[in-house]
Amino acid sequence: MGKIIVEIIGILATLLVFAGMSFKTTTIKGSIWMRVLNIAGSIVFVVYGWLVPAYSTAILNACLVGVNTYHLVMLLIKEKK
Repeated sequence: MGKIIVEIIGILATLLVFAGMSFKTTTIKGSIWMRVLNIAGSIVFVVYGWLVPAYSTAILNACLVGVNTYHLVMLLIKEKK
């Protein structure tokens, strides 16, 4: 894959995480959007980490997908009650 495409993937991941961190998390809706965007950003960072290769970045973000998914599920359960 071309170097420019790999860098675009990294920038996309950064923008997704940045957007997620911009949500106000004092509301359930804001917290849900933060988790969703952070999961998406982490998934893209996993791809980026494998392409660069920066395996520590890929592994960290794979773990963050799990952490954020857990918290998202807990938020959705809480909202449903």
